Amino acid sequence: MKIRFGTAGIPRSCDGGSIEGIQCVHDLGLSAFEFELVRGAKMGLDLARQCGEKARAADVSLSAHAPYYVNLVSEDAEKARASGERIIQTARISSAAGGGRVVFHPGYYGKKDAATAYNEMSKRFGELVEKIRVEKLNAVLAPETTGGIAEFGSLDELARLCHEFGTDAVNLTIDFAHVHCREGKGWIKSKDDYLKIFDSLEKQLGKRAVQSFHSHFTGVKFTGRGEKNHLTIDSQSPPFKPLAEVLAENGYAGTIISESPNIEADALAMKKAYEKALGK
Repeated sequence: MKIRFGTAGIPRSCDGGSIEGIQCVHDLGLSAFEFELVRGAKMGLDLARQCGEKARAADVSLSAHAPYYVNLVSEDAEKARASGERIIQTARISSAAGGGRVVFHPGYYGKKDAATAYNEMSKRFGELVEKIRVEKLNAVLAPETTGGIAEFGSLDELARLCHEFGTDAVNLTIDFAHVHCREGKGWIKSKDDYLKIFDSLEKQLGKRAVQSFHSHFTGVKFTGRGEKNHLTIDSQSPPFKPLAEVLAENGYAGTIISESPNIEADALAMKKAYEKALGK
């Protein structure tokens, strides 16, 4: 299968910790697992290595979501420094588990205009990329498209960072719900809307960007300023079926992590819809 489907954290139907969660994902018929380190990157490296061993045995791909408390361009220098350290600590955990994408929300514009925020963000990314290189970590920075107009992280901003540093070092995460609601408009409605996303990525970053993409999917409730909260995918906000058809018809490959309130049920529902689009 060209698309791996998985869960953001341990499936609700599973008992135990991350090792058991990885096995449970496999047993459910899924093939991806994202560590949810969103309240703190506190996993021990020994445990991370054990998780990596379990994932390799179960053919489950791994990624890691860094803490929510990140603002790389905060006007408070200590907050910006601490944000970078949270990302690096997540990268250490991901590397110990065998490598993978380190997903995070980059920060907020604050009082800065978009150009100033980008220049400052580029500087911070450069520092992070260098630290990962010096520590010889097997990790890729995977900034996530963000769901609010006050947040840095439009698709074009992140694609520009990927182009600047190279996708071996920085490779964005497409959060389809966030793209859908970022400007408070709910603009993803059809196959053409999804095709615009993939066409933009391929144009800016090349064929590889659409053959190894990493993404999140959930339904989303939003206001005029963007995301409010997650919904199950039957909310159709945005609809998944058109995405499944675009993926199947164009041969795109990558990973879709369910962030639905019903994470494993919706991950399985998305897998089923994709298989139907493939004609299986």
